[in-house]
Amino acid sequence: MDITKHPQFHLYLLTLHFLMIKNQLIPENSNERWTYGTIINRAYYSAYLYCELWLEKIKNFKVKPPWEFKPNEKKIGEHKQVRKALFDFGEEETETELKNLASLRKKADYHPYEEITEDKVTNAIQHMKKIFSHLKFE
Repeated sequence: MDITKHPQFHLYLLTLHFLMIKNQLIPENSNERWTYGTIINRAYYSAYLYCELWLEKIKNFKVKPPWEFKPNEKKIGEHKQVRKALFDFGEEETETELKNLASLRKKADYHPYEEITEDKVTNAIQHMKKIFSHLKFE
């Protein structure tokens, strides 16, 4: 399977491009917090969607949408299902990378007073790259 033809890979490339030009993306009279947060968000979603695709194509695992749970069945969010499936399929390191990336994304997206530093952006990109390097479509 040629992953370069999939939108998940294109989002990965876009995220790397945003990283390269991050200083140019900061609006005038603003600080870098929101630009950095957007890069972290895109890093998370490219990695999450890549993991979801890998699970589907390589392990025949499909995320269960909320409406498919039975009335008395405990609903598990789609992102948690992906992390659990990674762990269950022996990809503990990838599951940890995705969990760490999700934590950074939550801070970036939901905590507007949380400082988002260049180091946090670098960490997010490293987590994303590790996920893409660990999961192969061969």
